[in-house]
Amino acid sequence: MMGPEHRSPGVAVSGSHEHQRADGASAARPGTLTGLLEELAGSPGAATGEGWEQGLRPGAVVGRFELVRELGRGGFGVVWEARDRELMRPVAFKAVRAGGRPALREERLLREAEAAARLSHPNIVTLHDVGRCEWGPYLVLELLRGQTLAGRLSQGPVPLREALRIAVEVARGVAHAHAEGVVHRDLKPGNVFLCQDGQVKVLDFGLAHALGIRRADGGTPAYMAPEQWRGAPEDERTDVFALGVLLFRMLAGELPFPEDDEGRAVLSPRRAPELEVPEVPALGALVGRMLEKDPTRRPRDGGEVLAALSAFHRELDRSPSTPSAPVRMRRRRLVPLLALGLAAGVALAAAAGAYLRWRGPAETGPRERIAVAVADFANQTGEPELDGLSGMLITSLEQSRRLSVLTRARMLDLLRQMGKGSVAAVDEGLGREMALGAGVRALVLASIRRFDQLYAIELKVLDPVANEYLFTLKDQGQGKASVPGMIDRLSEQTRERLSETPSELQASRVRVADATTASFEAYQHYFRGDQLKEAIRYEQAIEEYRKAIAIDPTFALPHYRIAYLGLFTGLDEADRRAEMEAALRYVDRVPPKERLLFQAWKAHMDGRDDEAHALYARVAESFPQDKEALFMAGDLYLHSEKPAEALPWFERAVALDPAWEPALMHVVDSLAMLGRNDELMRRARDWVEKAPSAPSYRALAMAHVATGRPEEAVEAARRALELDGTGYSRGSLAEALILAERYEEAEALVRPFAGPNASRFDRMHTAKALVAAVSYQGRRREARRIVEAYPEEPGAKDLEHARRLASYELAMGDAKTGAALREARSLAEGESVEGKQLAMSLVLLGDPGAAARVAQRLPAGVERSQYQAALAWRSGRREEALSALRALAKRPEMETRGLSLWLLARVALEAGHAAEAVAAVEALRKTPAGLWRSWALPQSLYLEAVASERLGDRDRAAQTLDRLLAIWKNADPDLPFLAEARAMRRRLGGRL
Repeated sequence: MMGPEHRSPGVAVSGSHEHQRADGASAARPGTLTGLLEELAGSPGAATGEGWEQGLRPGAVVGRFELVRELGRGGFGVVWEARDRELMRPVAFKAVRAGGRPALREERLLREAEAAARLSHPNIVTLHDVGRCEWGPYLVLELLRGQTLAGRLSQGPVPLREALRIAVEVARGVAHAHAEGVVHRDLKPGNVFLCQDGQVKVLDFGLAHALGIRRADGGTPAYMAPEQWRGAPEDERTDVFALGVLLFRMLAGELPFPEDDEGRAVLSPRRAPELEVPEVPALGALVGRMLEKDPTRRPRDGGEVLAALSAFHRELDRSPSTPSAPVRMRRRRLVPLLALGLAAGVALAAAAGAYLRWRGPAETGPRERIAVAVADFANQTGEPELDGLSGMLITSLEQSRRLSVLTRARMLDLLRQMGKGSVAAVDEGLGREMALGAGVRALVLASIRRFDQLYAIELKVLDPVANEYLFTLKDQGQGKASVPGMIDRLSEQTRERLSETPSELQASRVRVADATTASFEAYQHYFRGDQLKEAIRYEQAIEEYRKAIAIDPTFALPHYRIAYLGLFTGLDEADRRAEMEAALRYVDRVPPKERLLFQAWKAHMDGRDDEAHALYARVAESFPQDKEALFMAGDLYLHSEKPAEALPWFERAVALDPAWEPALMHVVDSLAMLGRNDELMRRARDWVEKAPSAPSYRALAMAHVATGRPEEAVEAARRALELDGTGYSRGSLAEALILAERYEEAEALVRPFAGPNASRFDRMHTAKALVAAVSYQGRRREARRIVEAYPEEPGAKDLEHARRLASYELAMGDAKTGAALREARSLAEGESVEGKQLAMSLVLLGDPGAAARVAQRLPAGVERSQYQAALAWRSGRREEALSALRALAKRPEMETRGLSLWLLARVALEAGHAAEAVAAVEALRKTPAGLWRSWALPQSLYLEAVASERLGDRDRAAQTLDRLLAIWKNADPDLPFLAEARAMRRRLGGRL
């Protein structure tokens, strides 16, 4: 029974000005929402809607809307029935009480709100208009008749068939929104409306967050996912969790987790109780998967949930309509998380098998995207150049708008997360195991054979849950040149059999030879290059890409890869630009995703990062499992000193691949820059506990370094080196040893890998650590010889620049001001500004003119502020300098903080603030940074001794000098401050 009539609005937005729904409900104009938010942001008084109380009364007219009667109140606002005096129809008028100024700087929320304004679906309520009057902002929505699901639940249990129907309708609306990039974030019974005509509508899509009404980035406590309680990034799986809670409550009559305002039950390790649904056994398993605490274990979005629920609903409709057996709830015992994850996967696979059979094109949902994976080809031709055909088939299938195709890199990530280690080939067994864990509905298995000059490809598509073949396809052709055409034809037939229409095929058809290369030899080298890239063996990957280009210079993808990876291997910028230009010459041939990636990287190389980020965001929206695009979107923000904006992108990449080092390290960087040290350590330890690996231990080591825990960093980095023995782990351990002031150990560790016989990669990553370790010990002549002997690389201007930068940083620690000034001026004459302290150094070295020229090229920010602080000190404005340096020394960025602490110690001591100088040096000792620290820290120890003596603490002064002289026991005899330190120690008395 529907209960008494109730009228309610929704707070979803949909449609466009030109669009007219079949039911006659027009929608708000595009951009109207953005305009309103911008207006509210500029008018803080109007943003709160506090004036509505005097304006809300029967008969009042707001714009063309006449208020009739109040319908209800909530945290979001007051709802009235109103009459549209122009269109002569009843509407719901919502007077909004915003939570403050709209969060216009949160571009993601604004984009989602605008995307929500374009939603048009029968299961999402329609927004007719938005606006603001003198009393505040308002929304005008379609007037619904019926009751909310919350009202229905208050009347008693919901029968199984009705509960499943409601859940399917809600999932349809949510799936449509997810397909458009919109996440609800507050799905609950109060936001589900049961109309009198049987329709179900989802309310409140997208606007509450944009208007500043947020609960820790989450929604209503009982329906909030663990990531919402933690303040972690939210995505489609957050809505999947809430829908799981909603479905659980309808079926069981109670919530899966006890409700409290701190989320203790949701954040605990205990899983939701099991549901036993006798008529649909697999339904309980699906709900359990939706309620997984780890979002990566849930269905990926509303579309995947809709596919399963629709199958259950159809099966139930085919069975006799008899009274439903009661749903039983069974509490789970607390078991280890790993066992839980395995048990959930097995239970779901076994229980859902009878319902998730492939049922053909007629039963595929209107927006459903079918998850597809492609195993590696079984190459029976004896021709190794045909080993990489799976990549070609993936590229072809990836163009489909109906299919969600896992890239090969994504499959390998999933297998590694399942404990499969290094996988050379994804065969049927591994493919099926991976597919079951990833919710894949169709696993493509292919083989190629050769009979003289006749090549034959057989393609089988497997339902991994039922372990049954859905269909089999075959094709053959004369000569190797016929293979790309066969792949094209088989791809199209596969897409047709997986419910793609002819018009959809035509709209996204691509010839794989055009999109990649007609040369299998070239493609095989590219395929190998991608494998090496995934293993972070960038130099070897570039070698393979160059071999591919040598065979086919028009092959755009390897050109792009070199332009991208060259940044991380020291490739000269001119060479990288040449490769990027070569890739863009053939950009019209590459598929849409790769085209966007090309354009984004080119925009970044040209300094157009806003454009680059928008392009990466488009890739991430269309291909949410592309971790590289997610990473690059975040990286652009991070290097623009916007860690808060960068962090969500890196977290999404980590969610896809918990052992991917670039994303892990950049999460560490972001949290460190934000000063969220407790959260940083919690996450780093969690990575090691959940996925112990060399990358996760290196990330933990870096977290310890960033938070000033050197001995813990040494332990974690040593564990990483034991696991993989790579240059990455060696460099991580060297950095930790240096921070722990164990310089001789660091030197011994890296010296064997910095010599002329070591690989270029090892030399690049150990030479600087060796220079630092030697320089800390005061052997600065030797450090300079190491720099001068940096390996010669033809055309490697970036490496030459690194040599010049190291020479400058070493010169800054010498007593010879003239040499340091020459090095600094040499760098300043270059086109790029390198060295965080360059402008500041030029001031300290006595060349304010050159410093000013460098400062003009610096963006507004910490580097310019440091330069201005140094200029104030050298100009005699000591207190101004101290004030600026005190603020800079509190910055979370390690490089900024370290440089500022070093100068603060000098200025404070000169100003007579000895205690402040000591405190600055103590903080500097816990702050890692660049090569400049190799001379700045030892010199600062001398300043600490001087300050301690001025404070009357002669014992501390002597201890500090003993420490300094022990570090410098083999130092150059003319090292700056060495003679002064020895003289002072003699004056203080005791053993030298």
